[in-house]
Amino acid sequence: MAQPLLQSVDNALRVLELFEGAIRELSLTEIARRLSLGKSTVHRLLATLEAREFVEQNPESGRYRLGVRLVHIGAYKLSNINVIEECRPILEELAGITGESTHLSFYTGGRTTFVDKVKGSNPAFMASMIGDTTPAYASAPGKIFLAFMPRDELEAVLRHIEFQPRTPYTINNRVQLLEQLETVRQAGYAEDQQEGDEGLVCFAAPIWGYENKILASMSVGGAASRMNSRRDSLVRDIIAAAANASKRCGWHSP
Repeated sequence: MAQPLLQSVDNALRVLELFEGAIRELSLTEIARRLSLGKSTVHRLLATLEAREFVEQNPESGRYRLGVRLVHIGAYKLSNINVIEECRPILEELAGITGESTHLSFYTGGRTTFVDKVKGSNPAFMASMIGDTTPAYASAPGKIFLAFMPRDELEAVLRHIEFQPRTPYTINNRVQLLEQLETVRQAGYAEDQQEGDEGLVCFAAPIWGYENKILASMSVGGAASRMNSRRDSLVRDIIAAAANASKRCGWHSP
């Protein structure tokens, strides 16, 4: 059962939410119209928010804008985000929904590293461990990082890749890798079709942070036959989970 809202607090937060996106300043009349509230009510809300420095009034135009208190609170939150901690509940939820093992990966020096894992309930789960590393070109999480890194950085990485066949399905040349990375950029997710470990398939999506920078990659993996038979639903699940994790890590969709 939903808890009853304190209307005045809810209205104050609705005022602040009006300034999301490209809107920088609004007049009292504009705020009242957008929220369908009386001007006297909005005036009291703005006076309270202004007293606490959550909004401020432009002395020249008389219009309202966000205040410095929100900047301070936002900066503190962003500087104290622990990506692993924020993503853990989502990894657990994703593993519960899919029955497959879920992972959080970081990237460094052309390789991805598992930094967290939740084991799935289905048989033949991934025998991976936190701390395991994989060449980025041979894993779904790695393709995520390569696909969305700046072009000059990607070129530097490509110059140092020595393609090694981990399985018969591993990408083995630059052209094939670039083609897959373009597909990843367009689709918003990556897949590993037994390229890192024979018999295992993995789907991954990016976790974005503040200023649209990739912080990590989230993935779900398991037995190839089982994963591919549910491919569409698993892709939807991982994209949704990574988007949720991105929001927890400071990302805001445009």
